[in-house]
Amino acid sequence: MARTSILPTDASALKVWAAEVAIDSKKKSFWEKMTGSEADALPVVHKMDLESGPGDEVTTTLIAKLRGKPIEGSEKGEGREQSLAHYTQKMRIDKHRQLVNVGDVMTQKRVNFSVTDQVKARLSDYMAEIYDEQAHMTAAGGRGVGTEIQHYPVGYAGFPNAFISPDSAHLIIGNGKTTSTLTGAGDTNLSTAIIDRAVVRAKKMLGVETAQGARMEPINVDGQKAFVMLAAPESMYDLRREVGDAGWLTLEKAKAAAVGAKSPIFTAGQSYYSGVLLMEHETCVKHAVHTSNGSTIVPTVRNLFLGAHAISVAFGTKGQRGGVRYELTDSDLDHGEEEVVITRMIAGWIKNQFNGMDFGVQSIDTAYTAIA
Repeated sequence: MARTSILPTDASALKVWAAEVAIDSKKKSFWEKMTGSEADALPVVHKMDLESGPGDEVTTTLIAKLRGKPIEGSEKGEGREQSLAHYTQKMRIDKHRQLVNVGDVMTQKRVNFSVTDQVKARLSDYMAEIYDEQAHMTAAGGRGVGTEIQHYPVGYAGFPNAFISPDSAHLIIGNGKTTSTLTGAGDTNLSTAIIDRAVVRAKKMLGVETAQGARMEPINVDGQKAFVMLAAPESMYDLRREVGDAGWLTLEKAKAAAVGAKSPIFTAGQSYYSGVLLMEHETCVKHAVHTSNGSTIVPTVRNLFLGAHAISVAFGTKGQRGGVRYELTDSDLDHGEEEVVITRMIAGWIKNQFNGMDFGVQSIDTAYTAIA
């Protein structure tokens, strides 16, 4: 009797493998916890328009709110009609691939561990880091110069959507500093005063149509609302030193009181201040271009003050079991002697910006204490 055999390279086996890798990478990804649908008030909007049909571009439209004094009493309304102002943003998706050579049959024979399992583990780490770095660079509006971005070289400008630099209304440099007055000492490192400044700015953004910026809305998880300050480790170090041990303990207690339900986002935060959840993330964008009177180069880090719908992400494949967004296939070299595993993701990221103004993020550039 003929015997049915399913080899490790069979397409059905690879689909299960893809699901396992996707589930593991979602657990490891920091920004994945920040991602939701259009209806969710989270920093990353997952656009699903391109997952069920052809196309590589999606357009988002923002309808501006109506403004002006109403027509009162016997005043004539004819000729005073308003039209809806709207702003659009286009977003593209494209391929992102990585290839891993698993080796030949003798490679597996010479070691006492599973090469395939190691490939799966490394792919999981890699995918989580790619998603995080793309999301972070997109929100920050650039790659920067630091080594904290591991997979993309200095000068990388974004693909398939170019990074968008923050507009002046959504950029804070120190505590009321400019590039010419940022000295790297005093009132330039991350502080509660800078966070307060960002909170006030968010409340004063009254309309994109008036060049004041669209109103920043806090994220909302299980009814708990808060802005998110995503800070570099060095900036969090500076903040802890500013408030002192007793002050930091107070902020940690405030977070415990504010969290309520144990959502992944709120429990991941380090502390809570003035309606802002403070979170530390090692993936950060650093610069060395801010100068003091054109003579002194001051290293800076871009911390992110996040509200709802700061950036968008879109995929070209529909989610499968476990939210699979990655395709795994294999190929061979040397007439089948060597196996190559190929991972492919069709995706795109873009910062939400309308009328030339960022939508749900403020970039906060500060000096920082360098830790050897």
